[in-house]
Amino acid sequence: MATKKTASTNREPPKLDMFKKVLPALDTRNKTFYENLSEEEKKDFSPWLVQRFLSSAESPSQGIIEHYLIMTNDIVNVNFSDINDPEMLSKLMSIVGIGKSAGYGKPVTGHPFIPPPKKGEHENAFKQWLFNNNLDLNKLELDILFNSFTSKTAKDLLEQLQVTDKKIIKAANDL
Repeated sequence: MATKKTASTNREPPKLDMFKKVLPALDTRNKTFYENLSEEEKKDFSPWLVQRFLSSAESPSQGIIEHYLIMTNDIVNVNFSDINDPEMLSKLMSIVGIGKSAGYGKPVTGHPFIPPPKKGEHENAFKQWLFNNNLDLNKLELDILFNSFTSKTAKDLLEQLQVTDKKIIKAANDL
């Protein structure tokens, strides 16, 4: 009997459920969840994709949202491409969790996917300059960084880094 293939990719559906198995295990700090996966599930474990979901949290608490973003960046993203061991990455990801699983009425209500930034122009020359100098940031992180600047702090940064591009300086003055 043939298994049902997904229409868009003509591939088998994943054996590992991101929302029922992976993220709840990481939220609850289950450090052994990867080693308890079947061989088929291990093949479907994608550390890059998991960390994209893990870094974003929906919660009524801004502190929890910031916790997931900062902890994922500080613990998982550091040297991410140098670590080729999915079990080690899963253990690092489990450190990020707050000890409770996502769900209705709980501190974390979900983990939406944040797509990686697209190369291209931003509406503000200063924001484009920030992007060009911080390529490791995703769109949400870039927005957070950009929104943390005032015209004075942006001008101070540009002066310290000796940026002379008038378009960037003007955009910083307009913040």
